Amino acid sequence: MVNGKLQMGGKLHKSSFQLVTALYFLTIAIGLLPCRPSFASDVYLGLQAYGAGGKQLGVGLAPFTSPPGDSESANLAQSIRSVMREDLLFEHLFNVVEGGPAATDKLDSLAWNGLAAQVVIGGIVKVQGSQVDLQCQIYDVSTGKVLFGKEGSGPKSNARRLAHLMSDQMTFQLSGQPGIAHTRIVFVNNSTKHKEVYVMDYDGANPRQLTYHHSIDLLPKYSPDGKTIAFNSYRAGNPDAYLMDANGGDLRELSTRQGLNTAPGWSPDGQTLALTLSRGGDPELYLMDRSGRIIRRLTHTPGVDTSPSFSPNGQQIAFISDRSGNPELYVMDVTGGNVQRLTYGEWVDAPAWSPKGDWIVYERQRAQAQFDIYVIEPSGRNNHVVSEAGSRNENPTWSPDGRFLTISSDRDGRNKICVMLADGTSPHCVSELPGESFTPSWGP
Repeated sequence: MVNGKLQMGGKLHKSSFQLVTALYFLTIAIGLLPCRPSFASDVYLGLQAYGAGGKQLGVGLAPFTSPPGDSESANLAQSIRSVMREDLLFEHLFNVVEGGPAATDKLDSLAWNGLAAQVVIGGIVKVQGSQVDLQCQIYDVSTGKVLFGKEGSGPKSNARRLAHLMSDQMTFQLSGQPGIAHTRIVFVNNSTKHKEVYVMDYDGANPRQLTYHHSIDLLPKYSPDGKTIAFNSYRAGNPDAYLMDANGGDLRELSTRQGLNTAPGWSPDGQTLALTLSRGGDPELYLMDRSGRIIRRLTHTPGVDTSPSFSPNGQQIAFISDRSGNPELYVMDVTGGNVQRLTYGEWVDAPAWSPKGDWIVYERQRAQAQFDIYVIEPSGRNNHVVSEAGSRNENPTWSPDGRFLTISSDRDGRNKICVMLADGTSPHCVSELPGESFTPSWGP
């Protein structure tokens, strides 16, 4: 048995290219628990063999238990199990089965085998004052033995967070894939009649407002370590770039130069950002450090250059430019050289490089007021749509593991934050705030 402990203590929103072009001409006319605990000592169980032949691993989820007569612990056990159930189903890695008996002193292998489970997850929940303790075990149905165990604790008020962290441990042990249940999504919402930055859990739970500028805040982007958010704000009357801590504190200026300071995108090491500056001329891409010091100018071509996204190795940048007429997708070296055009005859925006570097996702206008999500290889090959037609789908970004996308979509009649598998399957909306939500960024 492997053991471990887990402790936790306006229309300007539509796209960055439209934002830059609109603000550029407006400027001319008038002269924008976050950290995942380390589990380096844990060992992946290597159970993919159970899923050979295209079958998913059968994972039984037993009823969670609590001390006899402890109704508070019993109720919280049901809630934690429910959250973990949704987390495991969301991953699309397992065949989650239920209906078997609780795993107490001994696993009922016969009952769970009859439900086509190869392994079973059991849990014990105990409330102690303001704290909740959670223990989970993975059982081998064929032998009844415990393959892995994990303990975690935290405040009762944060039991959902504890469940997410435990789900990610179960996902990793059973699949070798890093779980994403602990992750968060930052986005913009206009329910206050202003565009402010919000954050929520990956599944839409616990939405929280981060900015209160009573203005227009746009295009938030998590830093690679998830500790900082870069965004645009019109709070001072100019489309400026700011940084703030992931909890909304410690607001500081990144670039407040005359003209545009828009669409900041992080380098993989989190030490530099690329963004669009107009500085009284064409909107061009620049590289700067976190203090706002310009390192170099990246583009030197007439037209609008914007929406930078670094490759995961930090050697290239995908971006949008209308130098050919329509806004098209390009890639270039991080020095600004070796520019290559990837799309032709399209109206595209919002590129995002996948965490593995094998795809670039972007939005493309297919008809009037209709946008869809496409993916393309960095070489320009295999360009294809992954979102369903009939709605406006925009602002795609990748989950940290590269298996999912989050987008803004009006498929339910108003703009919400939605998630789907990277191939476009299993789409569903997760944000239920009033008003409209858009420009999501999925954090680590």
